[in-house]
Amino acid sequence: MKKLIFILLAFASLVSFCFAADETNQPQPTRMEILTGEIFTITLRANPTTGYQWQFVMPLDEKMLSLINSEYIPYKTKRVGAEGKQIWTFKALKAGEVIISLKYVRPWEKDSAPQKEASFKIIIK
Repeated sequence: MKKLIFILLAFASLVSFCFAADETNQPQPTRMEILTGEIFTITLRANPTTGYQWQFVMPLDEKMLSLINSEYIPYKTKRVGAEGKQIWTFKALKAGEVIISLKYVRPWEKDSAPQKEASFKIIIK
């Protein structure tokens, strides 16, 4: 009986490990369909009082997208250090597909993993 319980526990551990190994911490891109010439925004929660800020993982493909504006807007609250939102405004320049990947980091912590990541698959028609 003990042998059977041991085998079942070992099997359950192995199965759970296999499923855990398949999971990744990479975010799945949010898909957006945009028309050429269209202006669109991406909005993410942010809190610059913590030292964190959103940064592009890779530079934008300037043939496909133009960054028009980036601004932080705090939420209306009386709490000190409350978060807000970071808004990027882009213009789609030509048809194709491009991925915008962002990471939420403290710029001076070069070897630290990002606190958050976000990825957007932009399909320009």
